[in-house]
Amino acid sequence: MAHFNPAQAKPLEPLLDLVDVDITRGKRQLLCNLNLAFNAGEFIALAGENGCGKSSLLTVLGGLAPLEKGALSFNGQPLSEISLQRLADYRAVMAQSASTPFGFLVDEILQLARHHIVESPANRHHIIGEIAEQFDITHLLSRNIQTLSGGERQRVFLSKAILQLLPISSHDSLEGKLLLLDEPTSALDLRHQKLVMQQLVSLSKQGLCIVCVSHDLNLISPYCSRMILLAEQGCIADDKPENALTIDTLARCYHTQLNLIRNLDNDVFVTH
Repeated sequence: MAHFNPAQAKPLEPLLDLVDVDITRGKRQLLCNLNLAFNAGEFIALAGENGCGKSSLLTVLGGLAPLEKGALSFNGQPLSEISLQRLADYRAVMAQSASTPFGFLVDEILQLARHHIVESPANRHHIIGEIAEQFDITHLLSRNIQTLSGGERQRVFLSKAILQLLPISSHDSLEGKLLLLDEPTSALDLRHQKLVMQQLVSLSKQGLCIVCVSHDLNLISPYCSRMILLAEQGCIADDKPENALTIDTLARCYHTQLNLIRNLDNDVFVTH
């Protein structure tokens, strides 16, 4: 494996770059000749109907599935040449559902997110405490993960993914790091949906690149900086959400007639 050094990347290179990528599952081709680039500080929503390839694409972006065709580079280096151990310093993934066969305490799960980082116990405790407060799980730290609700578990595993990437010092940038999320708000109530979106925006402003799969267009569109719609085995829209979401692209994406409402801030909302 090549030694990975993010400083080797050219300043204007995308953080993550896909060129002519194909993604298949079984005998079914989901995406064909996909070309996308993701940059530091972007908060990107990835949307499309069930089975269009969103989660499969996220798996490939995270280096968790091999490329069948095309090229994928991370910080200017082929992703396949970066060991998973080294990649863990720069890329974190939150899957749709996390298996918890053992009754770990929430604090123990969060501690595991920092096992690859050399830091003092006091610093680790401080960083975990900050993230727990930001995502409203401080009161859950001493709880058994198997006793939590679906929404509480989502906030725990989202916090775990973020903790994997946070630097030792709060003065260090998150630029050059990538957070991949697969429907992280699907089980959340309205208050916690808003809280999570606000925290993700804050992290992106610190340089973190976030790619988030979501079916809730109305939730994520006011917060994300860019929206990608997948359909017809490719990308049919890639723009600011107010530009990506049109009557035409929604019809092509979801194969049904939908309507749009715009508020005074030009945010777009989808209605039946």
